[in-house]
Amino acid sequence: MTVQEYLQNRPYQPSALKYDTLTGEEDVVAKAIKEIRAMAAAGQRLCLRFSGGKDSIVVKRLCEMAGVPYTARFSRTSVDPPELLRYIRTEHKDVIVEDPRITMFQLIIKKGFPPTRLCRYCCQEFKERNVCGRGDGILTVTGVRKAESPRRKSRSKYETCQADKGVNFFHPIVDWSDDQVWEFIIDEKLPYCQLYDEGMSRIGCVGCPLASSDKIEAEFRRFPNFEKAYLWAFEKMLEGRHFDRWKTKYDVMDWYIYGSGEACDKAAVCGQFDLFDEDYFDRLGGDGTTYALEAEQVKTVLGM
Repeated sequence: MTVQEYLQNRPYQPSALKYDTLTGEEDVVAKAIKEIRAMAAAGQRLCLRFSGGKDSIVVKRLCEMAGVPYTARFSRTSVDPPELLRYIRTEHKDVIVEDPRITMFQLIIKKGFPPTRLCRYCCQEFKERNVCGRGDGILTVTGVRKAESPRRKSRSKYETCQADKGVNFFHPIVDWSDDQVWEFIIDEKLPYCQLYDEGMSRIGCVGCPLASSDKIEAEFRRFPNFEKAYLWAFEKMLEGRHFDRWKTKYDVMDWYIYGSGEACDKAAVCGQFDLFDEDYFDRLGGDGTTYALEAEQVKTVLGM
């Protein structure tokens, strides 16, 4: 469903950006601006982790409306849709773009197995490593919202990263609904990435292991060159190694799209690894190399 279809088909309702409470009318935009200003007044240096998606462009506009100093940073992953990169380059020239130190495909080869929704070494390398900074004076601002997915329903407006002590987060629109996000974008006449008008509800890494099988299939149909690149990486990953299940790059791709979720569930239930433990899949040496697991280790970790 495109953005226009979404807006046309939703039931009529008063402005989603204002609603009645026991103490009177609340304006979610005014509330967010007030909170952003309070953070800046408290001496926090605001750094927006910008993705180019609908939520981050809303937060960026709110920071502008608040009139507070802030910086915005975008971390390239090497699997970003070209349309997204073009949109950021054209519409958000003030955003600082951070280039990756390794591509997704090189990382797969070095790791020796594809990323999965539990073993998200790609997120750690491309997103979590490039935080704004740590310390009491730096506040990382994001567009995280509870409505995005069931696993985000427990998110709080203010958080401290458990994996990286000293990194503090502020999610000013964490309680906003999809309707509120899109109504704000339309009201403010904010340009947005064209992929939303092609029916994409969320825009991120092409072939993300967190996505459903249907979504990955659709993305590879839309971006066939990325599918070819993944297949190339899987082929290189297999060279000189033996797996019972993976004989060819197509076997790996089939498992990546359709079977990795089941394997990860099995491994997690058996207690074979803990998502919240230190990531022993990411061992970066002083020379920047990554130590890959051997084939037998991969089988054990992924419950193969």
